[in-house]
Amino acid sequence: MRSKNVEALRTLLALCDSEPDSLQDTWNAVLECVSRLEFITSTPTIAATVMQASNQISRDAILQSLKELAGKPTEEVFVTSLKLPSDAVVEFFTALCGVSAEELKQTPARVFSLQKLVEISYYNMARIRMVWARIWSVLASHFISAGSHHDEKVAMYAIDSLRQLGMKYLERPELANFTFQNDILKPFVVLMRNSRSETIRSLIVDCIVQMIKSKVGNIKSGWRSVFMIFTSAADDELESIVESAFENVEQVILEHFDQVVGDCFMDCVNCLIGFANNRSSHRISLKAIALLRICEDRLAEGLVPGGGLKPIDVTGDITFDVTEHYWFPMLAGLSDLTSDPRTEVRSCALEVLFDLLNERGRKFTSSFWESIFHRVLFPIFNHARYAGKESVVASDDEWLRETSIHSLQLLCNLFNTFYKEVCFMLPPLLNLLLDCAKKTDQSVVSISLGALVHLIEVGGHQFSDSDWDTLLKSIRDASYTTQPLELLNDLGFGNSKNHTVLMGKEAYAGDSLPLKCGASGHMDIRPSDVRDGGIDHDQEVNLQSNLEESAVLPSPSGRASKSAEAGGLQRNQTIGQRIMGNVMDNLFLRSLTSKSKGSVSDASAPASPRKLADAVEPDAKTEEESPLLETVRSKCVTQLLLLGAIDSIQKRYWSKLKAPQKIAIMDILLSVLEFAASYNSSANLRMRMYHIPPERPPSNLLRQELVGTGIYLDILQKTISQSNTSRAKPLEDASADVDTTSVDNNSSMSELTKVEENLEGIAEEKLVSFCGQILREVSDLQLSIGETANMDIHRVLELRSPITVKVLKGMCCMNNTIFRKYLSEIYPMITKLICCDQMDVRGALGDLFNSQLTTLLP
Repeated sequence: MRSKNVEALRTLLALCDSEPDSLQDTWNAVLECVSRLEFITSTPTIAATVMQASNQISRDAILQSLKELAGKPTEEVFVTSLKLPSDAVVEFFTALCGVSAEELKQTPARVFSLQKLVEISYYNMARIRMVWARIWSVLASHFISAGSHHDEKVAMYAIDSLRQLGMKYLERPELANFTFQNDILKPFVVLMRNSRSETIRSLIVDCIVQMIKSKVGNIKSGWRSVFMIFTSAADDELESIVESAFENVEQVILEHFDQVVGDCFMDCVNCLIGFANNRSSHRISLKAIALLRICEDRLAEGLVPGGGLKPIDVTGDITFDVTEHYWFPMLAGLSDLTSDPRTEVRSCALEVLFDLLNERGRKFTSSFWESIFHRVLFPIFNHARYAGKESVVASDDEWLRETSIHSLQLLCNLFNTFYKEVCFMLPPLLNLLLDCAKKTDQSVVSISLGALVHLIEVGGHQFSDSDWDTLLKSIRDASYTTQPLELLNDLGFGNSKNHTVLMGKEAYAGDSLPLKCGASGHMDIRPSDVRDGGIDHDQEVNLQSNLEESAVLPSPSGRASKSAEAGGLQRNQTIGQRIMGNVMDNLFLRSLTSKSKGSVSDASAPASPRKLADAVEPDAKTEEESPLLETVRSKCVTQLLLLGAIDSIQKRYWSKLKAPQKIAIMDILLSVLEFAASYNSSANLRMRMYHIPPERPPSNLLRQELVGTGIYLDILQKTISQSNTSRAKPLEDASADVDTTSVDNNSSMSELTKVEENLEGIAEEKLVSFCGQILREVSDLQLSIGETANMDIHRVLELRSPITVKVLKGMCCMNNTIFRKYLSEIYPMITKLICCDQMDVRGALGDLFNSQLTTLLP
């Protein structure tokens, strides 16, 4: 560095002051000279190296001249930027950012130009907003680069500089329809998302917190970036960052909600959803859900433009759904939270979601309801509906036990509450329940069909004729689809090993389920039986050791009398209620947020996969269950629960159904019974007995046949009795009002009577045919006992005795006229049963004689 270099630099700086508009694209060279000047004067070692003179005095003089130039003349260069026209000032900022980028690449990095950028930004911030926007587009990229510097101190300096600019800009009031505040804060968003340094992320949060506390009244569009930053903080691994960010979000919503308006409201909602999903603190998650509820209340009250379910501008685009725009993200976020692995969080989200829908649903349009069902409610059950067995059981067992039962009940209750608004959603709702019912996982099957029974029991009184048609069609399709046809496949069940495993693990398909006969003759299905696959380990051992002492079926000697007495206490419940039992009572009605997971007893919760595994034989546990057996078990579970749904319909709403719908139910039941009866036939039972030890019962579907028989007999006899009553009543009314009844009324009454008469004839024919078939098979077997001493026949009669008892008890209640009409066909068959070995059959036969034949005696 010589004297002439100093003079050249002095001239250049003077030119910058006198002719700033003429430099144009040469600003880069000028600012680079300024940067080197500062570097030389601030670094003595460099100054000593570059100074060239004949003696030390001359070198000192040159250095002193450089220091003078680095003072006021250099500062004037930056101050002059204020006088530059719009295009020139943009070029100036661009050149200075380029020089600063080069300084940051040096070792050690220099921040001289970065500091000057902050200073001249202060000078030029008063420019018109369009010019400042062009300047900031250049500055933002540079600050993001500087804030991402590998040297943490440099990055912190850049972020602090950015904070200073942000604070300064927020002092200016923002005009309507401008979003420059959001642009100013966007670099913080990018840095927060990309930075791997905990220190940097913590500093960014602190900077935003400081801005909010000091400039909260001035923030308008900047709220969008603020909430984006806090949303990123919600996912942070450092708990202190999460807590600091959430404390400020909470304060903003509770104290400054009037500032969070317009489009920024949705960013606030997304931010709260992010905190609700955070994994560092479940306390923060629960608070975030509570704040979501507060936001919903404010929205419904109209405190947010477009809220209160009112359009922002009724003269605007009529296709714009303001309701969905503001409400849907909140609902969708809560829906996602229902699958959270933390029990408290998902329970709270579920409660808030359905509370919100129940409170605001009256104002929702049909199209929005359809969107809610398909995009908010149904996705809650996607993993149970579409996933394979392995993923459901292995990873979501806790969700199934703790949440899914309550979720389905709330969904059905919501449907019933807003039936008039959402009745068109019945088909997809039934598809959801029955899709889950067709899965191989027993927990999913029990939960979904339990919800179906609940839907029928609670909302059936509102169903229209088309709804009943849809429901019955769905049940019919499900019953056909879930028939365990694999049981009829000799290749799958024709060997001894398969039969052994089937009896050990296939509790539903066999007679291994404990049955309780109530005083009315109905069978009680115990919740523990359905929950644990039908039998626990002790019962399995008893089955293997002594069939007579098991709780499988009422024994001929009357050992099941105690069970019958206990079962009679529940005879007034529907089969669907007895299936779920205490499981429904405890999990449906318990408080979601006040009880901990441990408060649910083992007896009242669905069994986990481990419990299902424990319900099999010790030797079977070590063997991997074949998919075929798993499919059979699942289908048998579904068949039983579908019978429970049908029983709920016939007990509560039989009088509301039309004749075609009643016939449809009869056909569904008959289909289930025919399949079970074919598998339980004498020939099939005896054939399977050859493949198992004598002390164990063969695999069978007696459970399904027994339950189905009771329901089938009930609806047939109910149909006949109701038909007689309904036919007598119109005749009385017609005779009393003969003078006032019009011809049209007579015609319609005649058609109604004709339909009912046809229905009665169909029911009578089905009843006699069904009872006759059962009695014929049993009487033929009883007759063959005298011809052979085959013990298999005795075992078959023993196994089928509950079916026989059920039919005989049903005949006790048969219309006396019908019984007399077909006595010539029935009497020979029932007399053959007098000498049977089964005491329960003989007892039922005695009841039949007392109730029906005694009246025929003189």
